[in-house]
Amino acid sequence: MKEKLIYLIITAVTLAVDQVTKAWATASLRPIGSVQVIEGLFSLSYARNRGVAFSLFADAEFEVRWILAAISALAAAVVIVYLMQTAASKVRLNTALALLLAGITGNLVDRVRLGEVVDFLDFHWGHSFSWPTFNVADTAICIGAVLLALEIMKEEKAVHAEPQAAGSRIEESRMSSSE
Repeated sequence: MKEKLIYLIITAVTLAVDQVTKAWATASLRPIGSVQVIEGLFSLSYARNRGVAFSLFADAEFEVRWILAAISALAAAVVIVYLMQTAASKVRLNTALALLLAGITGNLVDRVRLGEVVDFLDFHWGHSFSWPTFNVADTAICIGAVLLALEIMKEEKAVHAEPQAAGSRIEESRMSSSE
């Protein structure tokens, strides 16, 4: 457990930043709606999303709050188990899991407390393109997912390289025994 402390700290700090920034957005942006930070590129815009990523299920006619909260709680539990079982030497994988856990938990807290998730980071390209408004938890989930994907690709590459390396060692062994 001691070797996992840094990853639990990463989770706790990321979760705290998420919750503090959402509280700030609610207190500061909710009354005014939006503040341009970089004209035509970035705004701080108060939004609430009762759905999931990209507002999927936000307009569902049935109550999704507790369904999404249950899925999030299950996902967080799976990530915790995986984090605790992963070797401490796998820094990228542990970091990915810590960020995923923080993001999942941050949005779970909102779902349970508010019934929806507070978003406030709004990137756009003039009036022609607008990325869905998001928050720190969403950012942690995305970074964690990218790190996890990189780790999986690294593992896949190692698995596919292993038989080739074994084959070349056998060939070298045959060549030296025939000499």
